Amino acid sequence: MPGIAGLLTKEIIGNEGETLEFMVHCMLHEPFYTHGTFTSPENGFFIGYTAIQDSFADCMPIFNETREIVLFLTGECYLDRASIEDLTNRGHHFNPKNGSYIVHLYEEKGDELFQFLNGWYNGIILDLPKSKATLFNDRYGIRRLYFHEHNTAFAFSSEAKSLLSAFPELREIDLHSVGEFLTFDCVLDNRTFFSDIFLLPSGSAWSFHRGHVKKKRFLDMASLENQTPLKKEQFFEELADTFKRVLPRYFSGGPIGMGNTGGLDTRLILSCLDVAPGQLPCYTFGGTYRDILDVCIAPKVAAACGQPHQVLRLDDEMLLAEYPYHAERAIYISDGLEGIDKADVISFNKLAREVAPVRMTGKYGSQVLKGIMGFQERLPDLNLIDEDFKQYLDKARIKGSELQSGNELSFLLYNVIPWWWNGFVALESSQVEIRSPFLDNELVKVLYQAPKQEADFGTEFQLSLIAQTKPELMAMPTTGSYGGGYPWVISKGVKTALQLLITLDKIYIRERLPYKMTHLVGRLDYLLSPLHLDRIVMGFTDFRRYRVWFRDQLAGYLQDVLLDNKTLNRPYWNKQYLIKVVNSHIHGRGTYLREIRKALQIELIHRVLLEDL
Repeated sequence: MPGIAGLLTKEIIGNEGETLEFMVHCMLHEPFYTHGTFTSPENGFFIGYTAIQDSFADCMPIFNETREIVLFLTGECYLDRASIEDLTNRGHHFNPKNGSYIVHLYEEKGDELFQFLNGWYNGIILDLPKSKATLFNDRYGIRRLYFHEHNTAFAFSSEAKSLLSAFPELREIDLHSVGEFLTFDCVLDNRTFFSDIFLLPSGSAWSFHRGHVKKKRFLDMASLENQTPLKKEQFFEELADTFKRVLPRYFSGGPIGMGNTGGLDTRLILSCLDVAPGQLPCYTFGGTYRDILDVCIAPKVAAACGQPHQVLRLDDEMLLAEYPYHAERAIYISDGLEGIDKADVISFNKLAREVAPVRMTGKYGSQVLKGIMGFQERLPDLNLIDEDFKQYLDKARIKGSELQSGNELSFLLYNVIPWWWNGFVALESSQVEIRSPFLDNELVKVLYQAPKQEADFGTEFQLSLIAQTKPELMAMPTTGSYGGGYPWVISKGVKTALQLLITLDKIYIRERLPYKMTHLVGRLDYLLSPLHLDRIVMGFTDFRRYRVWFRDQLAGYLQDVLLDNKTLNRPYWNKQYLIKVVNSHIHGRGTYLREIRKALQIELIHRVLLEDL
């Protein structure tokens, strides 16, 4: 995805410019990216950047009026119009449609700027007269910054691969990280898949001066966590008022397209949005197997709001025919965070870019309002793991347990979101700017005041606010089987039918089923596959059907990659059991989707990012 990269040198060697070019080149994924470099050798600053053309950050390098302070930025910040106008009144000159105002905010606020910023971003500010550089990111670490502390320089980048390219000695996988991925589907504690490459912690502002670094985090977690809880009615009122007040920030700048689903998160946005009919193009992602519930419901929601809607479809057969390319490209662009079962994300967002370069979503709404964590142990069959390597899974479980102590919302915001949920954003942001109002600073502050006994308040709050702001949307059911303005008996039948469809579909696509049904369902489905009964119960909740795809259309690819001697001899696997896993899944003797997904992702990280870079 677009981003920044650079070297903050302790001493000048002479190859810094060449190294910087390597780093920037690795981040040029699309022809619509702009890019450039800026160097100040006397201060030891060598900075490179890429940006989506005409995006919020496509104004680098960003100077103040005296050209003594320089800013480089990734992502977007959301500031109220009044605050921007105040900068103009103070005599600053900038384009209010992009990020150029931020350098002037720094002039006015100094290091307090970082507490003031609102959005998903990272950046670096160079104060040239003071030989000072400040590297910073958003309070949730959504826009990643990778770094490596070299003997002669502090190297950083929005993408790990640019560090791997510039410093070949870093191309070594971290065994602890593999153990954590196999256990939790993510790497913990601000580490990465790669030895000696780390993540800037969320909410950081690290300052550098002549080879010395001060590592600070600007967010006062205690002040958020120690707020007095509100009573339920007062909390709902404050949360609703705040949501409606901050929402317009996310619809400034554009053009904007609305990624609409059949769920409550995007419906809440549309219900509270004051936009003229026909001015907000809406779309929903879908496949060609059948229309998922999102595709069935979302157009009706858009129509009720007076907005145009279209379905952006990917041809399933074409995706599968080109799967190796899409999977490996996703691994490359996301630095190994996503790829195997999200190989379609880049393609879908290419289609979204044709509608508008900014994509509004309901991202993280269910997480912060309903407490949907996502983060949990997802261990593969332990027979798959080499006996000597099992120690790393044991260590991962201990670390995961330690990290989950403390405030649950804080753990979600500052650990789970940057570590577990981040892969999607990395892929999406390579094509469009991604927005969502649900992590707004003001909104999150109110969320910390939720009544203690109301941990699961989200659905009730969303339904209540939608009913107040746009009650006609309550007449339509959601993918969660809420809503639907039918008489009680019909409403009960509709909800029951939706729940049944969702349950049956999940039985077909889930990696694990209760009551030891995982392998039984796989065997039955294989035996009955000539009858194509899957067309009755599959494809209602998700267009991705990797359990069946890995068994049928992608079987040859799996065998080529996972049964290759290179893969079988990795230190993680029980070689004979990996062979059994692949052959049993392909021949319908069981369901090993989780094992295949994890093994394939680790193998492609080796091949794409370490061996073939």
